[in-house]
Amino acid sequence: MNMRIVPVLLVAALGLAACGSDSDSPAADDSLPPVADGFQHPIGADEVVIQYAEVGGFVPRDFAFKQTPNLLVSGDGRVFGPGAQIEIYPGPLLPAVQVQPITEEGVQTILAAADEAGLFAQIDYEQPTNIADASTAQVVIDVDGETYVHEAYALGLANPGGAGEETTPERQALAGFIAQLMDLPTLVGAEQLGEQTIFEADEYGIEALVVDDLSVYGTDGIEPTVVDWPAEATVRLADAATCTVVSAGEVGEALVAANQLTFFSDADVTYQVLAKPILPGTDCG
Repeated sequence: MNMRIVPVLLVAALGLAACGSDSDSPAADDSLPPVADGFQHPIGADEVVIQYAEVGGFVPRDFAFKQTPNLLVSGDGRVFGPGAQIEIYPGPLLPAVQVQPITEEGVQTILAAADEAGLFAQIDYEQPTNIADASTAQVVIDVDGETYVHEAYALGLANPGGAGEETTPERQALAGFIAQLMDLPTLVGAEQLGEQTIFEADEYGIEALVVDDLSVYGTDGIEPTVVDWPAEATVRLADAATCTVVSAGEVGEALVAANQLTFFSDADVTYQVLAKPILPGTDCG
């Protein structure tokens, strides 16, 4: 483990709107000084320091598409994670994402925990073969000019001896670090975290699927609705068969108003639209 002095630097206030665009957010250039004595990490609003996500697995296509990282720390000191989902049907079309500021001291504490877990290395994890259709735990760390990607299939599920146990020390260390990430107030201290708010994206990723028969959708007497795709949108749904980025200024209002039984008409064709916010440092895939 590297022993380092962890400086106490307060990162600027949370950007309430889309990543890097709010005037109250730290700029994505040189507005944040590099850490002098701690772990070096990206400082841009659209850069990622730490990201943990569960990827893959046997899940419906729409669920997989709109899945966002379980936790993402951006370079300008923001923490993103899944927000509370409304327990109604049909639910909102867009997944809820929450964001809160984190101090530089908090970021340094996370990186120190990753270092303690031995994650500043490229590790070849044992991948169990006795479990089907599980997701893969993926942790990406950008520190000291290096990017470390950790991927462990069926993490936390591979040992028949019980939950929380793992098959190798490397898998156990990764699982332990993820558990720390998922209890961030305990790991870094609640005083290092600011108020949680709902993230409002500048861009969305969308995918459009042609629907020939609306009658297969809807349950319990709830019928689907069809609305017009915004005329001002520069992306037409016929061109969004695979994930495509579109500006929130063009389609944000329509997507926010939509639910799981909202379908869109464009050029006399009806589409089911999958949508998700684009988070800092992420792409459409």
